[in-house]
Amino acid sequence: MASLVSKALILARDRQDVRARVQNKFDSWMDRFSSPCNPNDVTDAAKIEVAVAALLSISNPLEAGPRLIAIEKHIEALRVQKANGPFPAEGFHNGSVTLGTLCYLACRYLRPRVVVETGVAYGVTSTYILAALEDNNYGELCSIDLPPLAFNAAADVGYFVPQELRLRWKLNLGPAKTLLPQLLERTKPIDLFVHDSLHTYSHMKWEFDVALSALRPGGLVISDDIDGNRAFEQMVEGDNIDSKLAMRQSRKNALCGAARTKLTN
Repeated sequence: MASLVSKALILARDRQDVRARVQNKFDSWMDRFSSPCNPNDVTDAAKIEVAVAALLSISNPLEAGPRLIAIEKHIEALRVQKANGPFPAEGFHNGSVTLGTLCYLACRYLRPRVVVETGVAYGVTSTYILAALEDNNYGELCSIDLPPLAFNAAADVGYFVPQELRLRWKLNLGPAKTLLPQLLERTKPIDLFVHDSLHTYSHMKWEFDVALSALRPGGLVISDDIDGNRAFEQMVEGDNIDSKLAMRQSRKNALCGAARTKLTN
């Protein structure tokens, strides 16, 4: 009986998100027929510092090793606590060290006023972004996440994010299709957009299109799991893209990517 009550409470909490969840399931099923992305030039994660500096035309790369190691140790310590939580601690819901490092370096170089992120889970990537903003002493992160249908899952969104970094963070719970256009309208022009939510072709393409319309010249789009379909590949073929990066992720069999828009329209 208690289990049935818990499920009923979960469904009641998420009744406004039912349409989005059903659509996401349908899109995921349809994505089995999507063509995979196959970038010609893929960088190894070990070369990330040099690759990100080249992407953004930075002549003097940061020496961020100690800071990045400290962030990773903080996250790994908390993974142990949440190994049996609503998100798989080592699963696809959470961002990788490679993606987090990419986001950290991009934020340090760009010094963004506003970063918008879709997909949070325990907040691996969010922690790297917020650490960079804190190190810059400038900027804010606005995140969107649709928690899984697990009891009290919403309370665990962003669990890894340290309390001292949360002053620069605004977390919005709900479907990206509803919240992202509203958020971008309030915050544009944005400097950096990070996609790590639903990795289907239709959803990724939609997020990239919406984000690019709100991105300032010279802004950056970063995406996790770009190899499952051609959404990222098609985006970087656009006339408004100045430079791009595809990277193998350490400890994860997937690619992440970044694309910078031209400084002038």
